[in-house]
Amino acid sequence: MKKNTISLMFVALFAITLTCCDDSSEGLTRITYYPVLTLNGDEVMHVDKGSTFTDPGCSAELNGEDVSADVKVSGTVNTAKSGVYTLTYSVANADGFSASALRTVIVTDPNDAHEGVFYVSTVDSYRVASATAPYKGAFEIVVTSNDDGTYHVDDLLGGWYCQGAGYGTAYAMDGTIAIGDDEKITLVDCFLTGWGDSLDSLDGKFDVATGTYNWTAEYAGMTFVVVLTK
Repeated sequence: MKKNTISLMFVALFAITLTCCDDSSEGLTRITYYPVLTLNGDEVMHVDKGSTFTDPGCSAELNGEDVSADVKVSGTVNTAKSGVYTLTYSVANADGFSASALRTVIVTDPNDAHEGVFYVSTVDSYRVASATAPYKGAFEIVVTSNDDGTYHVDDLLGGWYCQGAGYGTAYAMDGTIAIGDDEKITLVDCFLTGWGDSLDSLDGKFDVATGTYNWTAEYAGMTFVVVLTK
């Protein structure tokens, strides 16, 4: 029997499809310029209670153009009440991207010896933990009147963690003290946000003759001796 051999040939056909694409990026990418703000005057301003505060304002530039007229300001300063006030300046570009700058205004009564900006005495202040260590800086502490016989202190630990260790304001022992007729200091309340706790106790006195605070704060098994002078 004759055998028929069928040869199967596989032919590979390659279909080449050319696709024409528009490689234009028009409308897909563009450059946006961010505004740059510059405070006029000081970043921190000190104002006497009862005086007039004039905001120096803030300058703004966008891609070489002066856009200071577009700057918006939020926050107010009440010079009739002692306190620390924050002014926020902001401006946005056409794409909605914004920039901001902050100014702190501290209002205190020059006739009230108990309030104002005080500095930690590096000679007399120290912490007692496993060993005794002096404060490594004349850290700034702000004391302002609450107009009710009590005073707000922005850090009852004298800036040890907030400024000395560089942890920031969340690690300042924010608190309120009362000062009696004998100048003795009594703790009203306090709180340290970063660790969510407060002082165990505070005892001290204000020296009217020298304008000096001297208190001892017990905290987390440690003792902080804080001396503040103007």
